[in-house]
Amino acid sequence: MALTGPPERATARTRAAPRRARADRLPCMRLTSVLANAGLVLWAGYELLLRHRDRTAASWRAGAADRGSTALLPAAFAGALLLGALLPGALPAAARWAGVGAVAAGLLLRAWGMRTLGAYYTRTLRTAPGQRVVRTGPYRLIRHPGYAGSLLVWTGWALGLGKGLAAVAVAVLLGAAYGWRIAAEERILLAVFGEEYAEYRRRTKRLLPYVY
Repeated sequence: MALTGPPERATARTRAAPRRARADRLPCMRLTSVLANAGLVLWAGYELLLRHRDRTAASWRAGAADRGSTALLPAAFAGALLLGALLPGALPAAARWAGVGAVAAGLLLRAWGMRTLGAYYTRTLRTAPGQRVVRTGPYRLIRHPGYAGSLLVWTGWALGLGKGLAAVAVAVLLGAAYGWRIAAEERILLAVFGEEYAEYRRRTKRLLPYVY
């Protein structure tokens, strides 16, 4: 007669272990998802409420020099939301919390850049009378801290949801959109400021200090 009791109990414990592990992860998964989504809402608040109050700065209309980048960015954000919603993922807690940290860092960087620009902050690509090249705050090291902050927020958001594949896809999508935007913006700034901006561009990076 076969002795089946102890092996059966061991098998039951083995089967129950993954379920317990998943249950233990659920509170962390929920918390990081809530924080990541809250960070994205705050980012949208920056875009809608914390911008310069001038009507011209708030306009979504752009001229030919914009090269379609003002319309491209909202489409890219919509695509990023779809990627985050549709792609699967189950990253460990450490990666999720790293994503939440990236969201927080991105919000702070974007707010710092907006505060430094002050009256010169605009949604669309334009310059203001009397404007000079800003070299203080985060602009000492990178030329587009607002865009860098947004990339951190969106990539961190996907990581906070536990979706590594979505994080990569979002970073690529928005990186391409912001790359197009930066190229159009820097052409305008070179045309307006000439050698002053060319010299500033030679000694700074676009998005990542000392790297890119």
